[in-house]
Amino acid sequence: MSHLQCLSLVLIAAIGLSSAAANYDLEAKTFIDQSSARYYKFYNEIAAETYSANNEDDFEALFTKLTNVKRIADELVSISRQAGGFDLSRVQNAESRHALQELRCVGDLFVLGDDYFSSVQMNLVALQTLSTDKDIEPYLGGANMPDEDDSPIAYYPDIQRIVQQSKDSDELKYYWETWREKNQLWASLNFYTIVQSYQKAAKILEVPVHKLWYRFDSHELLQHMEQAMAELKPFHQQLHSFVRQQLFKKYGADVIDPNGPIPDHLFQQVLEQAWGPDSVLEEFFPRSELPQYDDFVSHLSAKALINESESFYTSLGFQPLSADFHKNQIREPNEDKPDDDCRPSIFDLTPHVYLMYCEKVSFRKLMQYHSHMARVYYASQKSRLPSYYFKAYNLEFPVGEAVVLSASSPAHLTGRGLAKGVQFTEKALMNRLFRMSIHTVLNIPLYYVHTKVMHDLLNDTVDMDTVNRHYWRLLELHAGIEPPADRAEGAIDFPYKFYVNIDQNFQTQKFISEILGYQFYRALCQKSRHTGQLHNCDFYGNNAVGNDLRSMMSLGSTRPWKEVVGKILPNNASLSSVALLEYYEPVFNWLKNHNRQANAKIGWTSTKKKIV
Repeated sequence: MSHLQCLSLVLIAAIGLSSAAANYDLEAKTFIDQSSARYYKFYNEIAAETYSANNEDDFEALFTKLTNVKRIADELVSISRQAGGFDLSRVQNAESRHALQELRCVGDLFVLGDDYFSSVQMNLVALQTLSTDKDIEPYLGGANMPDEDDSPIAYYPDIQRIVQQSKDSDELKYYWETWREKNQLWASLNFYTIVQSYQKAAKILEVPVHKLWYRFDSHELLQHMEQAMAELKPFHQQLHSFVRQQLFKKYGADVIDPNGPIPDHLFQQVLEQAWGPDSVLEEFFPRSELPQYDDFVSHLSAKALINESESFYTSLGFQPLSADFHKNQIREPNEDKPDDDCRPSIFDLTPHVYLMYCEKVSFRKLMQYHSHMARVYYASQKSRLPSYYFKAYNLEFPVGEAVVLSASSPAHLTGRGLAKGVQFTEKALMNRLFRMSIHTVLNIPLYYVHTKVMHDLLNDTVDMDTVNRHYWRLLELHAGIEPPADRAEGAIDFPYKFYVNIDQNFQTQKFISEILGYQFYRALCQKSRHTGQLHNCDFYGNNAVGNDLRSMMSLGSTRPWKEVVGKILPNNASLSSVALLEYYEPVFNWLKNHNRQANAKIGWTSTKKKIV
């Protein structure tokens, strides 16, 4: 065979391979386009089934609803299995490879079949109700309850309200221990079933379990989180030292070691009372000297709070919400079941978003609406994308956090005419900042520890026999917290917040929301050419800020996380606490000076509590 003939055969083979590759890419692209249309249709159907009103006595309607959800679940599993049938190494187009990877996961826990409905869903509901079941006997037989009522109470809202008000460390310790002892067995069984379900589903889908749980590279995520934790550590240790000093003054050496970790029941008290008149700040920054924020909105109706939050986004160039949205997608509270402590809630299954509001008017509610509105507008921006890109890395949460930081700034409250006649003195500003830092900086390590515990359980680094010891080791290392007393074998000491929306990675969402929210806030303040201290920046009314937000929102998850976040953070698209540290710089400086003068220990010695 001549050299020319050999060359011709090579060329023919190459053309054949190229043609085969092109055909395979075309087959993948056709499947992706068809799946997008199917997935979008199922989103619509899931939204209708999930949000439609239920009459729990109408068993025929409930059965029909469950049947429809199961049918949709089967369809989503079918998409996942078909996507898994493509050999990604043969797909030349990078965008198609990305889409196929996303479609492999749309079946989610539905791949477990009937086990999902008969077991997983029941376990998730059981975990949610751990905090709302009224099964805890009141302290001292109800002696401290109104009218000495001895009826059983729930953690939320009953015990939480007690923690917000109680000064009695024995009472706090009683509820801390009793709730955990009551729920130990069920918490362990229900929770571990969820862990095993994710492991099993990931194996069926042939995707890494952390990909299914976190939705993107968990190894890289944890590296980002650890970097942010390392940057936060000096500030956290100074704040921890101050809080411990104040608790030692209040309760003495019998309750708290002045150099050791803080007992968790007192730590939770500090968090719950951060904005109250009995906080650890009272000696230095009395609650009475803080502006009365609820007075800023007392003249507004509940619906007016929603309109005020919408106006923030329209000032950035977003379109006003449609009349149809206001009529059909903003839901009034159920007046048959009034709740004085109601929580505004949002149902987000893009492109369907519904907002449930409360009749109660407060400044906190106003900020919650500003946060929820970020999800409404994010859904609008990404709704034009293929449905499998809707998840958008949960970036709607840090966007909401950034907006809340701007909307709650003294500059904004004054500029919008809400804080009429209020003088935000330097001491008032410090009062506000200090309380915010307690709520934020002391919580962030908890979010990290909860994320790390889930990560380690999913990859079998720890099991249920060793997880409680692992949990307390992480809490002591990263948060400076210890249990109130020795912990026995078999104890499971996760707080009720650990189980809330656990299937939605709520604790990881909170970590990212807090850290990245401050990063977004600083970047958007820089875009608006803010001068002066960061904590008093308001980017309301800045179209350049709105342009950057829409640029990021419209990407959904079509690009890797760093590229999407890079639309707001072009120079450093990773998690960092530097922006948060700049925001709280006045508090950090005050703490360093105070702790130095008090000769306070920075850091903590090892716990003396026994944890089996």
